[in-house]
Amino acid sequence: GFIGNNLIGELLQKKKKAIIYVLVRKESKKKFEAQKSEWGTGAKRVIPITGDLTRPMLGIPAKKRRELEGEIGHIFHLAAVYDLLADAESQMRVNVDGTHNAVKFAENIKVRRFHHMSSIAAAGLYPGIFREDMFEEAHGLDNPYFRTKHDSEAVVRHECHVPWRVYR
Repeated sequence: GFIGNNLIGELLQKKKKAIIYVLVRKESKKKFEAQKSEWGTGAKRVIPITGDLTRPMLGIPAKKRRELEGEIGHIFHLAAVYDLLADAESQMRVNVDGTHNAVKFAENIKVRRFHHMSSIAAAGLYPGIFREDMFEEAHGLDNPYFRTKHDSEAVVRHECHVPWRVYR
């Protein structure tokens, strides 16, 4: 997506020797390959790993997880259903269950830091300024998007056992 594409470009510029692994759904491999042309010569350091956010351990086989164990410094979890009108079930599956799966994967491979892209939607309909140090104060979470963004951030805040950061 937009954020991931730009993040990869930035990482390639700032981390000149880093290998960047990208979770790619089987049906998105062609799109991924097309995007690689935007990353220039650094694109050879971007390695796709076929998986599925909605599956336990991201659908990545145990053998591959063992290869990655202790080798990954940071996981950036950017995937989500961003459509306010998407059905509640698909938002729950991707936004909340997907975050849970990403956190468990990060713990399994002993990542050093987990980065979660949240949203101001995690505040729900909170009136006024919703500061970075606020979370439990959220309310008006009846909309499935607001609810799932709040709940996915809660997964990171309450279940992630590796150091983490949340971005809204």
